[in-house]
This record gives sequence, C-alpha cells and structure tokens, in this order.
Amino acid sequence: MRVESRPKPRWDPILLFVIGVTLFAALIRFPRLHTPAEMIFDEIYYARAAQQMLAGQDATEERTHPPLSKLIIAAGIALAGDHAVGWRVASAVAGTLLVGVTYALAVTLFDDRFVAGTSAMLVALDGLVLVESRIAKPDIFLTLFLFASFTAFWRYLRSRRVHWIYLSGVAAGAAFATKWTTVVPLIAIPVTLMLCWRWGRLSLTRRELWHVAAAFTVMPVIIYVLTYIPYFALGHGVADFVRHQVSMYEFHSSLTEGHPYQSRWWSWPLLIRPIWYQYYEAAPQIYRGILAIGNPIIWWASLPAFAVVAARAVGRRALPEIFLVAGFALSYLQYALIPRALFLYHFLPALLFLIMALAVSLARVRARVGSGVVLAFVVLAAGWFVAFYPVLSALPIAAARYWRLMWFGSWI
Repeated sequence: MRVESRPKPRWDPILLFVIGVTLFAALIRFPRLHTPAEMIFDEIYYARAAQQMLAGQDATEERTHPPLSKLIIAAGIALAGDHAVGWRVASAVAGTLLVGVTYALAVTLFDDRFVAGTSAMLVALDGLVLVESRIAKPDIFLTLFLFASFTAFWRYLRSRRVHWIYLSGVAAGAAFATKWTTVVPLIAIPVTLMLCWRWGRLSLTRRELWHVAAAFTVMPVIIYVLTYIPYFALGHGVADFVRHQVSMYEFHSSLTEGHPYQSRWWSWPLLIRPIWYQYYEAAPQIYRGILAIGNPIIWWASLPAFAVVAARAVGRRALPEIFLVAGFALSYLQYALIPRALFLYHFLPALLFLIMALAVSLARVRARVGSGVVLAFVVLAAGWFVAFYPVLSALPIAAARYWRLMWFGSWI
C-alpha cells in the first residue's frame, strides 16, 4: 500500500520568524535617525572625519583607529546627505544585518534553528545593540565584521568549500581595519582549528592548510591596505603610513584621560555604569536622552547560562560550546590588560557570545519543561525593551517615568 507523503509547506515557519525579527530590528533602527539633529558623543570625531574624507581632506578629526568605519559612514553621508540621517544610516544597516548574521552563525554552530532564532531575537531586543546601531561610531561595524568572519569560518568547517575560508579572511580584515582590538577575538579561529586537529575531528590536506594560511594572513593585509587608498591618494607615502600606525599605537597605549562614563571591564556584565550619549531637559519635567545600556533581563540571565554552557563544553569537548567560551574570553578579557579609559560599548562583541550561550540554555529548558518558561522569559525581556525604548532612542519622557527607569544611582 502506497502512503502519500504530505506536501511540504511553501514557507518555513522558522525562516518567516527570522525575517520578521530582522524586519523588527530594521523598524526600530531606521525611524527617527534624524533625532538628535546634532552630533553626539563620539560622532564629533567619526562623522566629522567622514565629512573630511568626502571633501578630499585628511581625516584629522579621528586618527586613532583605522579608516574603514569612517569610510562606511562617509558612504552613508554620500547616499543620504550630510545630516543626522546620513551620519547614522550605515550604522542602522549594520545593526540590522547583525541580527541576521547572529542567526547564521548560531544555526551553523548548533544546527538548531530554535537556538539560532532565539539568539537573533535576543540581539534585536538588546538596548546596547540598538543604541550602537543608531550612532555614527565604529563598534557596530566591527561586531558585524567579526561575526561575519566567524560565520564564514564555521561554514568552511561544515562544508570544506574553500570560498568560505577566504570570505572569513576578508571579513577578518574588515574587522581589523575598523579597530585593532578585533585581532584578539579572531584568535578563536586558530584555537578551534587546533582543537579540531588535536581531537581528530578535522584533517586538512597540505593544499587546504595553504588556503587557510593565505585566508588569514594575505587577505586581511590586503583589505587593511585597501582601506588606506584615500589616504595614499592624498599624497601620503609608505613612511607616512608606518608613522600613522605607530601614532595610533602610542595614543592607545598612553591614554590616561578619564571620562565621567568610563567603567571597569569587570563591571560590564553587571551593567553597573551605562553611558548617557545625550541627556537634557527638553521642557519642564520632560527629559530627552540616549542611554547606552544593555537589557538586564538578557545580560544577567546570560551569566549563569554561560557558566552551564562552559562546564558542558569542557566536560564533553563540545566544539561549538568551546568556541563560544573561547570567543567570549578573548573578546572580553583582553580589556583586563588595557590601561586606557574603557566604556560599556567595548563589551559589544563579547555580548553576542553570551546571548548565544543563553539561547542554548533556553533550548535545554524548553526541552525539559516546555516552551512556557522560555516564552515568559522572552516576554519579560521584551517588556524591558518597550519600557526603556524612550531612553534608548531620544524620545521625550516624563520626569516621573524617567526616575522609575533609573534602577540604580550609577545609571544616572
């Protein structure tokens, strides 16, 4: 007797969910980019440097980081105009793409679409990710490039198709051309390769080893140098280029000037000291501002979740979980060795590893007790996001509501 198989649904529910989450991310990033109309916080360096680049001038307003983020901001200005929307539109694009890249990395790591979808959703609901997606600063770009490199690397491990490893190298070069600090979390890639080889889970031919070596040496150097084409076009030579690299290193190694919103690296997961990018009284008893702060429902829950994932990673030699642990440790603990003033936004790359670990733990909770607990957690995280959205996006807010949102004195 022949049993007819049921026709597959035309639309994959998980795919629809991911598309919906990405659209949600876009809908809360792009509207009202014109507010505030003036440059805020470090926009006075990065957006002004981008303006100088468009005018064919040296980017003297910001010379402490490589040029890629300023070139991207300049592209946004060229497309949308030299005003607030133009300064910030590239960041909004990057912040939206980051949601999709998070899904792609998580599904490649764990082959679990619930884990991947939950990771993407939690990234979309985080306050710090949102704020960094709506300001002309480099951190959202470096996080996007970094996780694009990780995604392509893991696609290579799963498929052994050589184009993926070169795409990973290109993205790694873009991350390095945004900020040098990305080179440390990228060490998670050779660590993973070494463990794969040591545990007999990967055997690379000599040809494949050459491809891997070229992808992570030649390609990043090419991308890095290419971002300096506008610099060389202004008449600078190789000696100037070398002096500029030395100057960037000396700046960051000797920076001791403090800032009211700086914070210690160990305090970031606890959300002790967020950053007010803007704050003023718009009218009597009406405040308006932008608070760079993470979603505490997500951040605080991710800490025990990460501990559980780390224990499992060590005990079972689970490579995806070990990758999360290594990526988090390298992204985060490097700042324990950096003496300069630091801020909560430096935690952004490490945060995504915590979020994926939280999603893994939520998947296990769902498998044991059902979806109710997970749904309740997501509703709670979404509730925080809705409540705090005015102070994440410069909406006017009544003074009484503002004070209710300031849970701790250090948030002011």
